[in-house]
Amino acid sequence: MALGVLNNISAIYAQNNLSNTQASLSKTLQQLSSGSRINSGADDAAGLSLANGLQASSTALSQSAKNASEGVDFLQVADGALSQVTSLLNRAVTLATEAGNSTLNSSQTAAANSEYQKILGEINTINGTTEYNGIQTFAQNSAFSSANSTDKLVIDSTAVATGYLNFDYTNAAGATVTAKIADSTNAAAITAGAVGMTGTKLTDLATTLNSVAGSTIASVLNNQLILTGGTKLYQGGATGHSITENIVAASQTGLSSINVGNVNDTFAAAAGTLQVKVGSAAATTVTLGTPAGESLSQVVADINTAAGSNVASISGHSLLMTGATLNTTATGPFQEIDTLPATAAAAATASNKGSAVAIFTSDGTLSQSYNNAATDIVKTDTTQLSLDGTSLTSATQAQAALTTINNAITSVAASRGTIGANINTLTAVENVMNTQSTNTLAAVNDVTATDYGQATSDMSKYQILSQTGIAALSQANQSQQLITKLLQ
Repeated sequence: MALGVLNNISAIYAQNNLSNTQASLSKTLQQLSSGSRINSGADDAAGLSLANGLQASSTALSQSAKNASEGVDFLQVADGALSQVTSLLNRAVTLATEAGNSTLNSSQTAAANSEYQKILGEINTINGTTEYNGIQTFAQNSAFSSANSTDKLVIDSTAVATGYLNFDYTNAAGATVTAKIADSTNAAAITAGAVGMTGTKLTDLATTLNSVAGSTIASVLNNQLILTGGTKLYQGGATGHSITENIVAASQTGLSSINVGNVNDTFAAAAGTLQVKVGSAAATTVTLGTPAGESLSQVVADINTAAGSNVASISGHSLLMTGATLNTTATGPFQEIDTLPATAAAAATASNKGSAVAIFTSDGTLSQSYNNAATDIVKTDTTQLSLDGTSLTSATQAQAALTTINNAITSVAASRGTIGANINTLTAVENVMNTQSTNTLAAVNDVTATDYGQATSDMSKYQILSQTGIAALSQANQSQQLITKLLQ
């Protein structure tokens, strides 16, 4: 090879190799310090994609396990409440057995019956008020759900003679009676024999029904009209009759959320009466596609169209506004229209409302919901347990009640068995999700974790190569100086 000074090829080779060695050493030190062999897409593009997917699956599986655990908690609340119902029924057995003995005098029998009736009342209270995170755990005889118990209600706003609701109840003689209930402003229906609702609130409707029945068969609980004793409220006269609720009165401004009674109802607002205000901008009129009544999801779409962005959404039993507010003008309210069941049979089905357990699980790709069937929705009031009308006022009645109470204990035990089966199912789901999450994390570790044995060996190699590379570069630079010998 000719001697020259224009290019020191040996030095260039040594410099390139030294640069590669330094890059490899830097990468190895990064792996050692981070604990991960993949610190950028350049390290292992396929491995990074796989690891990110596995990490997402592990996160979803961990949350799924928590979801299943919360489902177990929900059912355990119900099971604990049923345990208390069983305790109350056991006390009722004692009282019925005691009252069935003819040796008690009238005052003692009355005292036993008084305690027994209070037990029945407490059982209904447990069925109606047991909740988990605000969600009722037992089925209810809910004939109507309002957004707020103080909202104004109108029964059949058409105000015609046939504009009434049918109300079935059992009178003192045990016969089923059908009464007509109309709005207090509907003179035509009242003239035709309907009873006008006293007042305009949900509690007023309950008071009217109790007055007509001559006993307390209606109450308001959590903005719901709860009916007991097999009573029913359904359409009367011409079909299509409903209860209209002013969920937002006229001239209301700055509303960031609106409660609704039932998200499946229809909602109405007269043209020009509903407005949306985004930030500091002027309020914009919301034009409903069907002002006389449309679904809540369509109302949300109409609001977002008027706002020019997605500011409205549905969350639970609320219409929520984000970054915007709603107004109603002085010319009209925002209304919810609840069309009641058309027949008594439909009312009996619709009134048996409760909370089904629907637990969502996912590994980030495939999803599954674990639902208890409709038959699993437990109801534990005195109507369901056939205890309505039982008493201990005489030895004969006490002995008859004892048989019914024992049947009720069996029914509650069966309900607890149903709940227990669902608890076991969800517990198994939780265990499976935890196992999958652990195994998925292990797979992530296999893909991404630094092999410290290999990495430390590489570090030693690259450190030695760095030293030899520097020495070689030094020698290559010195070799050019030999040319000066020829010029002396």
